Formats: sequence, structure tokens, C-alpha cells
Amino acid sequence: MSEKFRAVMITDLNNPKSVAYKDVAIATWKDVTNVEIEPWQCFTPETMKKADHWERMRWKPDLTSSAGKYSGVGHKITETEQACLASMYYWWEHILNTGEQVIICEHDAYVRDPKKLMSLVEQIPYTDLWSAGIAAECITFSQMFAKILFKKWIPNPPDMWIDAGPMAELWTGAYHFEEWKRKNPEYSQSVCSRYGLKKLNSILWCTGHENNMLAQGNDPRLIFKGKTGLQRAPVTQCYYPGVNTIEHHKTRGDLMNDYSAGSRRQMEILDKLDYE
Repeated sequence: MSEKFRAVMITDLNNPKSVAYKDVAIATWKDVTNVEIEPWQCFTPETMKKADHWERMRWKPDLTSSAGKYSGVGHKITETEQACLASMYYWWEHILNTGEQVIICEHDAYVRDPKKLMSLVEQIPYTDLWSAGIAAECITFSQMFAKILFKKWIPNPPDMWIDAGPMAELWTGAYHFEEWKRKNPEYSQSVCSRYGLKKLNSILWCTGHENNMLAQGNDPRLIFKGKTGLQRAPVTQCYYPGVNTIEHHKTRGDLMNDYSAGSRRQMEILDKLDYE
């Protein structure tokens, strides 16, 4: 494929720690020859409510998170977490409105295997939900996936409130999309015909085993459990111990007590991070 895919690396260019992570991570993309990656200024708690799309974001009224790791603790989504999702949402709307499957990267998206990543990038046009990393640090999805996801969000009140982080929101969207796809088999048939595929595997996503593995297929349940299409993730998160740009719940959100052992096992642990 001669045309390069566009990728944006969400970064707070006014935060030295975020910029430092971006500098480390973006350097690892130099051998990914079918992607053109660029830094992009994220929204922050100070700027998010001024964004054009803020009024279209259907936050759960009490901001209580439904994310599984917060089960039973009643965690309220923080302003920093809202700003992170607002930055993702900006590009999700871009995919919805333009059909351009921009690869959306977090500032710590670290490439370990450029050749593998290039191979997966070539699959983007016929993959409806695509992730090359261990979480939500390197993702995109199809315009049709966006339409099904936003159909749940657009009504006011919506059919589905925004009440979790990017990874959880997309995972919930995967179930809705698969339900829609089963009711509309002509969609898969048309994509297979267009790209000369024998079978359409709609989803490429990380497994829940914290072992740097992706799974590929159609059933979100099997994918999350790592029961289909297993392969090594070419992208991970880089991390310098003790240096974060976001704080979560003090016991359930990892970062205030450092990352969990399972998360750290998957990461590229840095020996240094140069920031002011």
C-alpha cells in the first residue's frame, strides 16, 4: 500500500512529562514506514469544556464509573480522566464524520516490532475495531463501527451513557457492533467482496491476560479471553517508574500506587526519562 496511514499521538505539549514520553515513544515509530505519525495537543481539564464536541458528550450524570476495576467503590470519573476521553472522542468523531481511520495513539505508545505493526496496519481498512497495543494506546476503528457506537450516544438522554475510559467504552461498543453485524450479514459480505477476503475478522484487540497478546476474530467474549486468533502485540506502553501524567483511584486505578505487576510486566520500563 503506497499511501501512508495517518497517526496522531495525543500529547499535552505544555506538560514536560507528557512531552518526554512522546519523545521516547515517537522515536520508535521511525521504521513503521506505512504510517505518518505526528504529535497532537490533547484537551486538558482547563480546555476540555471549551471544545466544540464537549456538549455532545453524554457523560453519566453522576459521573460514577462502570469500569470493572472500580466495582464496589463508587469511583467518580475525575476531570483528568474526562479530559483524556475528550481527546479520544475528538478523533472518534473525526472517524465518524470523515471515514478516515486515523490511528489514535497515546503519548506512551512504544513500538517493539515495526514489521509486525506494519502488517497489522495493512489490515486496518477491513478491521472494524483495531488495536495493536496492550490497552488503548494505539487504536482505530471503521466508520461503520463509529456509526453504531455513536447511535447509542447521540440521543439525549442517550441509550448508553459515557461512564468509563476509552478502552472500556470501545469494548462495550464491540458488543453492540457484533449484535448489529449478526442482524446485518450483508455488511460482512460486502467487505469481504471488496477486499477479496474469505472471512471477515472484525476485531483485533488485547486479551485480558496481561501477557502482551492480541486476539483477532468476531466474538468480543472470545477475544477478551484470548480464545481466538492469538498473536503478539507489536506496541506497548513505555513507563518510567513513578512518573505519571494522570491520577486515578487511589487503590483501584493503579497509578497513584504505581502500575500493577501485571501491567508492568507488559510495559517497556525505561531506565530514564528526561523532563524538566
